[in-house]
Amino acid sequence: MTVFRDIFTLLARLLLGTVLIAHGWQKYDEWTINGVQQNFEQMGTPAPEISAQLATYFELAGGALLILGLLVRLVGPILFVQMVGAFWFAHRDSGIFVSDGGWELVGVIGAAGLALAASGAGRISLDHLLSAPMRRRKEKKELEKDQARQEQLANAYATVPAGAGTAGAGTAGATYSAPQATPGANTQSTSAPVTSTNAGGASEDAATTQFNAPQTGDAGTTNNVDPNAPTTQWPGNPNKK
Repeated sequence: MTVFRDIFTLLARLLLGTVLIAHGWQKYDEWTINGVQQNFEQMGTPAPEISAQLATYFELAGGALLILGLLVRLVGPILFVQMVGAFWFAHRDSGIFVSDGGWELVGVIGAAGLALAASGAGRISLDHLLSAPMRRRKEKKELEKDQARQEQLANAYATVPAGAGTAGAGTAGATYSAPQATPGANTQSTSAPVTSTNAGGASEDAATTQFNAPQTGDAGTTNNVDPNAPTTQWPGNPNKK
């Protein structure tokens, strides 16, 4: 699509430039500058002597610049202003159609000038050729900015600790075992709930504090413990005798 756009822009420049040169040459060669000045005086154009020269020479030079594709974005708006002046002083009271002396032609020329000013000359032009060094500098600066941004991101990732973002992961699933009872000592379990095993092999969750009796003799053998003995009972009611 870019190729077609360049071709269409080139054709528009060539056509518009040719029309401008034809009108400028008509003013210069057939009507002469003096004749154009007299016409401008009759139409009430301000400063007719200067206006006649400006209109004639701008059409010649502006048409050539459009064909070459040079300073197109500058020529377009100036051309539009000139056509606005032509509409106001020469064609505003004659309707639209050019056959009646209307503003049809100057309107189309002014619109074309604005369109070229907006789109530019395209790649098939002197504007594109002469602006190549500027474009390269701009592209180089943009590339350097992108490289600097990538380096900053790389340095930021490099300074992040290896374990960052996973702190606490090792302790999130940690479990704590109840302290093991030792012979001859009273033991309190501080973790709840605690799973205990009865003689039948069934497991149940202890919702309350569990006390382990001191172990004596062979493994698995326990002695009966006096619940009132102070050395084997967790302190309960201090008033109990």
